[in-house]
Amino acid sequence: MKKLPAILISFSTSALFMVLSFLPNAISAQQDSLKGFVLFPKPLNVGEFHSSLGLSLTIIPRLIVEEGILQLPMLDARARFGISDEFYLSGRANIVYVTNQISIGAGWSYSYKNFSLSVSDHFGYWFGFADFQGFDAKSMGLANYPTITLGVALNGLNVTLSGEALITLSQHTYFGAASVGRFSPEYVGYAVTLAVEEELWEKNYFLFGARFQYSLPMYQTWLAFSTSYRWALFPEFFIGYEL
Repeated sequence: MKKLPAILISFSTSALFMVLSFLPNAISAQQDSLKGFVLFPKPLNVGEFHSSLGLSLTIIPRLIVEEGILQLPMLDARARFGISDEFYLSGRANIVYVTNQISIGAGWSYSYKNFSLSVSDHFGYWFGFADFQGFDAKSMGLANYPTITLGVALNGLNVTLSGEALITLSQHTYFGAASVGRFSPEYVGYAVTLAVEEELWEKNYFLFGARFQYSLPMYQTWLAFSTSYRWALFPEFFIGYEL
């Protein structure tokens, strides 16, 4: 019975993003010609909604995680919604039950010819569950991600390069009835992401890329219970289909 609330949280979050992702197709077929801007920082029209669904995998360094811990790919849902000619809302959900994160934020974007720029800020709520083989632990926390993004459109390719600061705000871990936590904002590192959005065939757009996070251990490593608190490189690879 203890697993039920955790499963519902993960399932309902995934379902919400999937439902929201299909709304544009139900509203208008005109979105097909406007795809390719889930990550690309080009301004959106008011009410314009772009989304994608795919997978991502973060590789945890050996100095933090033991060989016996399986690193699983995560469901990766992303969305962006235009609220004015220059401002937008955006969000991302990474779900795999053991470790999950939902981030929501807002940004400003600007374009000049083939070049686009955006400045944004996102807050992430992460949570994880480990209730198996007599082991009962869960963890949750908050993080902040100020981001600047540059994009260039090249012959059908939308290439995006972004840099973000990583700031942890709080973290709480529970072991049965016992718990340990802290609320202490701390700059813990930065990340650089390179992504491409491309129409691989008619009206079918894909995004793929890599994110390189250089930081102290963050939410991805909570289950490792590592005593290593050192800076390390966390590569992440992702692919998605734009809905």
